[in-house]
Formats: sequence, structure tokens, C-alpha cells
Amino acid sequence: MRHGESAANVFDRGGAQPDDGGDRLTEHGWAQARGVAERLRGEALETIVASPMGRAQETAAAIGEVLGLPVGTDEDLFEVVQSDAYHASRSTRGEHASLTWMPDAPPDESTPGAESFAEIVGRVSRARARLEAIDAERVLVVSHHDVLHFLLGLIMFEDDFAPGHLPGLYRLRHANTGISIFTYDDERVMDGIPLPGWSLTTWNDRAHL
Repeated sequence: MRHGESAANVFDRGGAQPDDGGDRLTEHGWAQARGVAERLRGEALETIVASPMGRAQETAAAIGEVLGLPVGTDEDLFEVVQSDAYHASRSTRGEHASLTWMPDAPPDESTPGAESFAEIVGRVSRARARLEAIDAERVLVVSHHDVLHFLLGLIMFEDDFAPGHLPGLYRLRHANTGISIFTYDDERVMDGIPLPGWSLTTWNDRAHL
């Protein structure tokens, strides 16, 4: 799932620029986190893994408190790192966002201060491998908008996943505390074709909002 509403999200939607960078939940974000926890009661979740960023940690902590679940951290689940120009410009940040330059760039290149496509794919792949190794059947992962899209791209396109796929992927929206269900199967066959590994069951379930 994506974290709850952050102060930075409010700024992105036209609100005031937070002095601290906005990596924290708003009061509404805390309410979203507690609400999704109630939505997840009875789902037999066993543990929570969260991005190291403040807004994801706070979301995970709120859910863990309501459901009595332990919370761990995966250091590779942080949000996509934007360019220096993106962070320097308050009024025109969108002009410098990853989606404006990354689709046409080689996978291993980036603008100053930003991650390359290849770097993001690498760390999301590492996080995915660690999730496979967790000794639990049902794990709640609290991460970020862009990370969810990159995970979906890896599942859909596998080794063919490329920067040019990003505009299409980002046509799929993802709300704060939206739930997506990814499933891993050692063996899965459809129409006689083997499809083992990761698959997407649900994208951006927001019935609790």
C-alpha cells in the first residue's frame, strides 16, 4: 500500500510549502492510516515492512498499533529520488520531475541529483527478492507511489521493462493508503502456459477511503 497523506502531498496539490520538507503524515494522513488498519482487520496479516521514509514509517506504525503487528524496515523501498532542479524549484517542480525526462533517457543516465531508471529498478528488485524470503504468507508493505509503479513494471515486463513504459504505467493512479495485492506463486499455469512468480491481483483498492 501507499503511505497516508503527507505534508508534501498537500503542497503538491497546491498547499503551503512545509518548512521541514513534508516527510510526515498530516492529521488526515494519520486518520487514513488508522482507517486502512480497520479495513485490514481479518486479513490474517502477519507482519509489516515499510520504507525508511517518515511518512511510510508513521503509516506502518499506526497500522501496527491498531492490528498488533510488528513493523520492519526495508531500506530499498524509499521513494524515487528527484533531481536537484526539482528540489530547488518550488513553483515549477513538475517541469523537473522524473516523468518529464526519464522515459527518453538511457536506463543508466539521470539528471543531476536524481536516480537513474536502472538504479530504481535495481533496488526495487532487491526489495522484491527480500519479500520473497520473509517467513510469512501475508505481508503488508508500506511504500510509495513511484515504487509501486516500478514494481508493477517489473512484474508486467520483466527483463524488457524500459523507461519508455513509464508514461503508460503512470496512467494507473494510486491514492494515499490505496491497497494493491501482489501475489507470489512458485507454480501457476494459465491456459497451459506457465506463469510462476509475481502477479497483480488488485490495484489501488480504496474502498476504505
